[in-house]
Amino acid sequence: MKKRLLGVVVFFVFFLKFFFSYGVSDETSTFNRDSLQSLEYNRKGVQAFRKGDFEESISSFNKSLFYTTKIFGENSTQIVTPLINLGIPLKNLGEYDKAIENYLKAESILISNFSENYPRLGLVYTNLGTVYKLQGDYVKSNEFQRAALRVLKNDSIRYESQIENVTYNIAEGLFLLNQYDRAIQSCKKNIEFVDDEVKSFYYSLLARIYNEMNELELADEYYQKTLNILKKIKGDDHYELGLEYVNYSSFLLSIGDFKDAFEYNELSAGILEKYFTKKSLQYSDVMINYADYYFSRNSEAAGIQDFNSKKREDLLTAMEYYQEAIISATENFESRNINENPAINLAISEIQLLKIMKKKAHSFEVLADLDLSGANKEEALNNYLSALESISLATELVHQIRTGFVSEDSKFFLAENQDATFIEAVNITYKLFQLTGDQAYAEKGFEFAEKSKSASFLAAARDSKAKEFGGIPDSLLNREDYFKINISNYREMLFEENQNDDPDSAQIAFYNSKIFQLSEQYQQLVQLFEDSFPNYYSFKYLNEVVDVEEVRMGLSEKEALVEFLIGEPIDRDDKGQIFRFVITKDDINFITNNVDYGFVEDIEYLYSFLASPNYLYTGLNDYKGYVKSAYNLYSELIKPQAEVFEGKQLIVVPDDKLSYIPFDAMLSSLSDTTKLNFRNLPYLVNDYSISYTYSATLLFNYFENDKQASKDLLAFAPSYTSSGSSDSVRTSLLPIPGIDKEVASIGDFLSADVFRDSMALEGEFKKLAPEYDILHLAMHTIINDTLPMFSKLAFSSPHSGDSEDGWLNTNEIYTMDLKARMAVLSACNTGSGKLQKGEGVMSLARGFLYAGCPSIVMTLWEVEDESGAQIMHDFYRLISKGKGKNEALRLAKLAHIKKADPLKAHPHYWLGYVAVGNPDPLYFGKEIYFILVIIGLVILFIVDQFYRKNKARRKPGF
Repeated sequence: MKKRLLGVVVFFVFFLKFFFSYGVSDETSTFNRDSLQSLEYNRKGVQAFRKGDFEESISSFNKSLFYTTKIFGENSTQIVTPLINLGIPLKNLGEYDKAIENYLKAESILISNFSENYPRLGLVYTNLGTVYKLQGDYVKSNEFQRAALRVLKNDSIRYESQIENVTYNIAEGLFLLNQYDRAIQSCKKNIEFVDDEVKSFYYSLLARIYNEMNELELADEYYQKTLNILKKIKGDDHYELGLEYVNYSSFLLSIGDFKDAFEYNELSAGILEKYFTKKSLQYSDVMINYADYYFSRNSEAAGIQDFNSKKREDLLTAMEYYQEAIISATENFESRNINENPAINLAISEIQLLKIMKKKAHSFEVLADLDLSGANKEEALNNYLSALESISLATELVHQIRTGFVSEDSKFFLAENQDATFIEAVNITYKLFQLTGDQAYAEKGFEFAEKSKSASFLAAARDSKAKEFGGIPDSLLNREDYFKINISNYREMLFEENQNDDPDSAQIAFYNSKIFQLSEQYQQLVQLFEDSFPNYYSFKYLNEVVDVEEVRMGLSEKEALVEFLIGEPIDRDDKGQIFRFVITKDDINFITNNVDYGFVEDIEYLYSFLASPNYLYTGLNDYKGYVKSAYNLYSELIKPQAEVFEGKQLIVVPDDKLSYIPFDAMLSSLSDTTKLNFRNLPYLVNDYSISYTYSATLLFNYFENDKQASKDLLAFAPSYTSSGSSDSVRTSLLPIPGIDKEVASIGDFLSADVFRDSMALEGEFKKLAPEYDILHLAMHTIINDTLPMFSKLAFSSPHSGDSEDGWLNTNEIYTMDLKARMAVLSACNTGSGKLQKGEGVMSLARGFLYAGCPSIVMTLWEVEDESGAQIMHDFYRLISKGKGKNEALRLAKLAHIKKADPLKAHPHYWLGYVAVGNPDPLYFGKEIYFILVIIGLVILFIVDQFYRKNKARRKPGF
């Protein structure tokens, strides 16, 4: 949009003023000439941009910037407009880094000369938001658009048209963030108050939204409205119309209207080739549409052989166009050989290249499937290998994009939207494994699966180590800590303000402003790290995960690791896929099976049944539902490898909704359901010790083994009665009757320092926790699914003058440096939270892992006090005897079932506790001492025999 893209040229007046004020000296004459040159080149730049000649526009704006800088200096506000204007065609040609550099310089000048709330900053921020959108960072783009709106409103009359444009950008951002209903609401709220040009963008946006929502008639209707407006106000040959033809052609392809799709793409190509070079993202999009056309169309065929022949021809043509699209989206890559791919660093847009590589990989895969159906195994193998090369590049691009994001929200969004990329990669390796039997493909599949797990968590850990080895001065690291702490504090204050019955809008605006400014400064600091410290950069961007051989080395003979990757069916008409990697000390199994939506329903029913607070009122139908779902899940997930698992302890790497359920709740056979009998069900807890980990890399490659705490165990059990606190949330917390008994019993087996009631303070925990080997927290939790980093543990109300607020949130735990080998989070719901695709459940427990604690015992729902206390008593008794955490927890659960009456044998009472991370024992049991005594006696016996023989040899003969 012209109004949105071009800054207001306000410096003409200043030039004219100086021109007429000065005399006719040589110096003045030079000034006047430079002023006129600057004005003329700016005019030419605007003119060239309007024509779509972006390269000429860049050249003219550069010259305008040169003369303006010559006259006014590098830090003058007069150079802001040419900086903004120059950034726009740079952005259109995909030179994002140069565009950002110009915008950031303009921002710095405006803030230093005016303030952080100066309205003209809105022009900078909206353009920066557009660049981040094109780079695929939709979260950051939305932040910049909202910042633009906030500052523009400080002069809403002067910047009325810019506010309209930014309001549209925010609506588009909601669409890109998959918030379709909010996006539609925003469009319909504002569309009646804008001119036809902006209206065309709203119509186009509504068309895209309705297409994603599968409301195809509405989508088509809005595309037609868009095209009609653009023809009316822009003409039949304008580049904006050409760009909309690209969008409409893509829509027609998606609904199978191939004839019209091809014709509209031809129209777009005819227009856009006049404005954009073949090295542009716009031309790349045209090539993608041609490729999609040949990939998707159905050719008439006389028979199966003819169909296969024509389909093969179309697939090869599609890949030729995908190759053209790659050439357009990269620098210095010209190969038209479909088997060749560019280096990542040649991408004009990483997000565009990622899109093409996924399509190219899928085309090779379909071609290989076609070859295999015709019994051409050799050709199928070659095409599967080409598919593997293409999808490997795609996964590397995901890593590159993710690592370049500073915001964790941006990383999470990317992980969620690229989950299918890794599933496709694993699927290709599975087909190669099936075709060849070569274990290397199973190992490659495992690598892809690992790269899809907890990627943001591991990236943060890798970034932390990169700073350690990158040579970054302490002063800069302290600056980073300052930004992180303050951003976190303002986000928490913003969240708390929004929870009020009558939130203060001015306070909310202030918090948003501070978060935005601090986040931007933090981003610039991280960029400084990358630009100035090569060791930091190289370590940060490593994309290494644990391999199969490392996993084998880390496993004992009695352990098996099973890792899942799930392509979940989205509805009842869809089919999903489960991939499983089962690794033991000397083998790897790689299998897959298809599932229908009943699989999802079984998971949801099982969790709902186990976590329900109405467990006391379980009826026979609920019981039958549990037995059925628990057995169905066992049949899908465990039974196919039951022989491999026999006699082994299981380490489970779950995926997607499996992260919510304890596997020992599954049943190994169907049982009699004519009456309720929870005690005698064939739970997997009877057969296996089970522990969990977010990823194998996290388990085997993340934690330091040389940490050693000076003290044994630290336990906290706060009281919530008569606190005198004005905090309404804290005063609403009910007492937990069983926690005193729970923490008291720990001292029966281990040396424990226990802080109870009013002494169980957050400040004390922060101060003491780094000194202890085991941490035990028995308290309430407040789960925040909206902002998982602000889920919190509820300590006792702080004393007067205490600097802590008594709420230990996940974000604060992340900043701790713990030496503990185990944290037992006996609080309710410590393992529950928001499920983040590609990351797992965003729980409090993750914070303790990040802080360096390799093993967590956590709860998946609200545990019942008395049974929880007994399970913890037995757990610590077994831990002190040298049992592993998983085995100790298993035996404690079995003890509960054995002692429980029919009611308390209900799984809700005992299944909530799970062990995450390193399952190894913390202590040697008595058995080891017995073995050592036996070994010592054997050694003594051997020494004694040796001595006796030598003595006999030395006796004199007769």
